[in-house]
Amino acid sequence: MNRGDVVQVNTSDSWRRGDRTIVGLLTLSHAVQHFYGAGLALTYPFVIRQFHVSYSSLGFVLAVSGVVGGLLQGAAGLARKYSGRFLLSSQNLSLAVVTLLGAISPGFAFYGIMRFLGALALWPQHPVGSAYLSEMFPKKRGTVLSWHTTGGTLGTLLIPIATTSIIANFGWRTALVALSIPMAIGGFIVIGKLPLEPSRAKGSDAHKQSLRQPGGPSIGSMVLKNKAALVVIAASTVSAAGRGLGVLSAFVPIYLKDGAHLSTVTVGLVYTVLVGGGVVGPLVAGWLSDKIGRKGVLVTAYLGGALFMVLFVQKYSSVWLLASVSLIMGMLAYSESPLIQSMFSDSIGPSQARAAFGIFFAIAYGVGALWLALVGVIIDHFGFQSAFYLMAGSFVVAALMIMPRFVGAQPEAENAS
Repeated sequence: MNRGDVVQVNTSDSWRRGDRTIVGLLTLSHAVQHFYGAGLALTYPFVIRQFHVSYSSLGFVLAVSGVVGGLLQGAAGLARKYSGRFLLSSQNLSLAVVTLLGAISPGFAFYGIMRFLGALALWPQHPVGSAYLSEMFPKKRGTVLSWHTTGGTLGTLLIPIATTSIIANFGWRTALVALSIPMAIGGFIVIGKLPLEPSRAKGSDAHKQSLRQPGGPSIGSMVLKNKAALVVIAASTVSAAGRGLGVLSAFVPIYLKDGAHLSTVTVGLVYTVLVGGGVVGPLVAGWLSDKIGRKGVLVTAYLGGALFMVLFVQKYSSVWLLASVSLIMGMLAYSESPLIQSMFSDSIGPSQARAAFGIFFAIAYGVGALWLALVGVIIDHFGFQSAFYLMAGSFVVAALMIMPRFVGAQPEAENAS
């Protein structure tokens, strides 16, 4: 496969030559994107100490960056004339540049500006990558979107080990320089290997049709008129309170340290088991949803995830029992994201995928940030158990929301194809 290839949609249940390479490239790109957030977070304590700034100052920079980055995903439809290859390679190369510049920050203001520019750079991965895979593999959406999600989880899991080692031996600036290298490599790999999706091949009928598709407010209106897609977005908004790569991963380490009073090493062990479950679970759930249907698998993930969130905050005499609960909770909770994305994609037409996914992720990530704040307040006032019960309740409510028969049904045009 070379840079000039333009691939056709795979409408069969089997893999063609080169299909797995496409999935692997987008999974790699997602991992590289998560290298940035996971690796940069490890430098925060050292940046605060060196530049003598408060946690509030850092929190303000992160909050503004997060909100702006999340909202930018909603503009994915406005960039529909650009190929996924261009947008994703530009993302990774831009992240490499701002990370490298962050390494030479003379003060916190410059560091904060680079962090903000990083948020501007990393928006394409979720809406563009998910839309690319949904368009290319309509019969394997559950599987390919699960791999895409798992790429982010792997990036979050793998990069801290190397980054902390470099920080310990050479300092945070050297760690950022090293972090920029895989981002740049990832960008060049995407440029050289990722083919154009059919709807982005210049001069093709599919490309002309994609340019005629509405974007911005028009696509927003179309999504709002799609009852099934609207319910899926609403369910995703509710379940964001317990999402694996979000609220759950943010508060599990805090609970283990301050609520369960475990040692730092044990916290790391249990958290690693949780994320390990988050790697395996989505792959199995995505494959299964392609075989037996999305709704049953997603409802099982919701209800099972809710049960294990409740079990997670009980008292255990054995850390291995707690780790086992953490493993199953990770498998179920992390499966929610690719499954709900697949159900959303099933509810819209392929030509609308990028713009619609932009709206989907903008809402999901924006509300996800609000859940983070609310869960933190609940922990302060009512304790960890109440917070995890809220997360569990959000999964139960989301399961009930997607129960109606019309939710997850494919558009007539796609069914006809």
